[in-house]
Amino acid sequence: MDSYFNFSHAVGTVDYLYLNRLIPEMIIVGVRNTNRNRDLSPESPDLSPEEQDRLGLTGQADDFMAFLEQELIPYIRSVYRAAPYDVLTGHSLGGLFSTYTFFKNPKLFDAYITISPSLWYHNDLISKEFEEVFEDPSDLSASFYLTIASENKGTMRGDTYKLSGRFMNYINKHEKADLRFHFEPMPEETHQSTGLPALFNGLRFVFAPTQYEIPRTREEIIGNGGPEQVIQDVQKYFEKLTEKYGFQVDDQETLIDLGFALMRLDDFKEDAIKAFGANVAAHPESFDAYSTLGMAYEQVQQLQKAKENYEMALKLVKRTENPEWEFYQADLDRVNRKIANKDEASE
Repeated sequence: MDSYFNFSHAVGTVDYLYLNRLIPEMIIVGVRNTNRNRDLSPESPDLSPEEQDRLGLTGQADDFMAFLEQELIPYIRSVYRAAPYDVLTGHSLGGLFSTYTFFKNPKLFDAYITISPSLWYHNDLISKEFEEVFEDPSDLSASFYLTIASENKGTMRGDTYKLSGRFMNYINKHEKADLRFHFEPMPEETHQSTGLPALFNGLRFVFAPTQYEIPRTREEIIGNGGPEQVIQDVQKYFEKLTEKYGFQVDDQETLIDLGFALMRLDDFKEDAIKAFGANVAAHPESFDAYSTLGMAYEQVQQLQKAKENYEMALKLVKRTENPEWEFYQADLDRVNRKIANKDEASE
């Protein structure tokens, strides 16, 4: 919401997080309203005359929600390479709209990033207890990130904390609810400045499940069924995550991380090769997959296989604009020297 104010920093944030492999690739849709107060506010019979005069026309959030559901989202789906996973971000009145949308039509979006929401604006639906709104917890599946800045006056701060408490109470009572929630107060930020850090942290929270924590010590690996079982667990985890999100969730970084962890343990080096090999099989166009498999073969002195994988890594990286392709050339040159030295020694 409010793209005239938020679009530029959202683009930078998403770009940074994606390049650092903390979130998946995303399409950013900025929405500008012809009448912001009208579109982002639900009906409220309790506005004071002063508040109504200040806001003007209000209470048509349902119409705006219908526009998103029936026009905008289908249009994005039809024109762009969009996966069926949508995140709604709203700040201030946009945060009010985000909260109202979650209560009124929780399945419209898969995740909600709600920043300093204007919850001083009363609405009967938002004020209800969760059990009144979400009668069947098993129907609820969403991630909801909530923050409040240094707002200390009026009911806005208190109602945000109340909303946080209601989320936590509902989650604690209903294990069947597939509801992830995180509340992060930002008292060091103002109402305006909180938008950028909240979006950064909110996106990291929404996609935190993509950051898989592997077992690293020998005891942890054995406790999880051994190296081969751990490799299978990683693959199964990301298969389930792909099904949940509705798009391919990349397991490449996790398999590489696991391969390095296994490589550090002397009796698991061959298993490290299996982890790196599984990564190549899953990502045959990845230069990093071949490079790390080559490194593993080099570590166990299988130099010819290392060379073959380094050659493939160099070939693939040169197809991209990656400015660090020379590192891949250096790997290949190094293993070629080792092979040459080994041949000379054998003569």
